[in-house]
Amino acid sequence: MEFIQGLLQTPYGALSALLAVLVAGEAVAKLTKGFVPMALLVTLLLVALFWTGVFPPNIVEAVGITAVLFALVSALLVANLGTLINRKEMAAQWRTVLIALMGIVAIIAICLTIGAAVFGWNNAVAAAPPLTGAAIATAMVRTAAEAAGNQQALVIAIVCMALQGIIGYPLTALCLRKEAQALCAAYKNGTLKAPAAQDANAGKAQKASSTNLILLKLGLIAVVAYLLQLATAAIGFSISMYVWAMLLGFLAHELGFLETDCLTKANAYGLCITIIMLYLFGGLAGNDMNTILSAFGVSGALVVMSAAGMAAMAFAASKIFKRSFWISYAIILNAFLGFPINVILVNEALDINTGDPEERAAVSSELMPPMLVGSFVCVTIVSVIIAGVLVNYIR
Repeated sequence: MEFIQGLLQTPYGALSALLAVLVAGEAVAKLTKGFVPMALLVTLLLVALFWTGVFPPNIVEAVGITAVLFALVSALLVANLGTLINRKEMAAQWRTVLIALMGIVAIIAICLTIGAAVFGWNNAVAAAPPLTGAAIATAMVRTAAEAAGNQQALVIAIVCMALQGIIGYPLTALCLRKEAQALCAAYKNGTLKAPAAQDANAGKAQKASSTNLILLKLGLIAVVAYLLQLATAAIGFSISMYVWAMLLGFLAHELGFLETDCLTKANAYGLCITIIMLYLFGGLAGNDMNTILSAFGVSGALVVMSAAGMAAMAFAASKIFKRSFWISYAIILNAFLGFPINVILVNEALDINTGDPEERAAVSSELMPPMLVGSFVCVTIVSVIIAGVLVNYIR
């Protein structure tokens, strides 16, 4: 046992052990088709390993993943998120954008009114950003909670991220299957047609950049974002550099300065996500059982309350925009799952309900675009902005 403990204090042993936990979470999520979220299993495993003393409290630090590295990687990731937004697709899906925004309003309203009244302001503020967009928003809350010395808020943010999939995955799967059934019926009676074939060579090919050049561009955007955060702080209200990084990433992409999903093209996206996840889950170390159990109770209640509020908003949106309740709710539920889980669930609905390739293409053309745009709105854009605002109120 002493040998294992000593090994876990080395960067090699610590990294291998943490990655083994992440891989176990991925495997279970894949076997259960997402109904047991990876984040939930990883949270439970790490809590058990920390409590039993198998993992030392400083195991994440032993790998070399510090707050400074986290802040740097987060800035690069958020700037990259800005490049994923397709302006033309967003314009074509303007109803989807508004429906997704209505869902976000429901989450914020539930958390900051009923949630704050029942569970306290700090807990509600810590829960709201993760419920609108998972990892990056959660990471921003963790940083603010640590700065404020509020361990309870930190744990609630992580647990909300872990629990939201339990509600989000099955509900989204149900909505997509119901919508796919309706679309298949429309295809069979002739009211839904297969989309026209597109020219595979359409559009401009983007020039490939070297890894170092891409990282330099993202680094420069992070520098400007940091300076803008300082400038806004100087006038009395600090806007997080992550908000600026995302907006600057979008602008740089529109101007052709950054390629679409450039961090992936630099072969660095996967590593950045792994660093973020390890840093986030490292926040579970050193918490006592009462803190963890309390966080699960508060987070679980807020997730359920938010899902109910999102359902009510989806019903309203379906009436306003003349779309079915099922697709409206599925769009809104992107806040609880996002890409690539939303794509996986769309494909599952297509596998279950469609027959020939033409029918699948017709139904997919109605399901996939709103789910992708809904994910961009909730997870990529709004959650970062909301987190950038609300973290100022964590005490």
